[in-house]
Amino acid sequence: MKISRLDSSVLSEAKVLIKKVFMQFEAPDYSEEGVAHFMAYLDEELEKEFATNQLQLWGTRINQQLIGILAIRSAKHVALLFVDEDHHRQGIAKGMYQAMLSELSPKQLTVNSSPYAVPAYERLGFQRNDDEKTVSGIRFQPMIFIREDVEK
Repeated sequence: MKISRLDSSVLSEAKVLIKKVFMQFEAPDYSEEGVAHFMAYLDEELEKEFATNQLQLWGTRINQQLIGILAIRSAKHVALLFVDEDHHRQGIAKGMYQAMLSELSPKQLTVNSSPYAVPAYERLGFQRNDDEKTVSGIRFQPMIFIREDVEK
């Protein structure tokens, strides 16, 4: 297993993984509008954000296959965290998250977690900090992680 920062050459591969996992685990909790909105973000905005340095990506590969992706927006918000179904509960998300924390050293992070992923984010140390919301058909739980071991 190899965790590393990713460059633009893997965006197409990352989108395939994200869409696959999203449709399996997130889409069932979303309306048609929410699914369409998320897919439009992937197809139209992800590359723009990456090209303008708004997003930083980490990925995990096993035998050259991308099986996990973590995207951080503006060094303070978890924008995407997806792991292939065959590799859930094996520490993949935690490994990418720790690699990002080590590199960026953020004092705090936020995430708008899907209902499905709330327990995973809680295991990473996030806490709910507002009621669940729905915007553009996307259900999410606002969460925050405050890092005690970093001063900024």
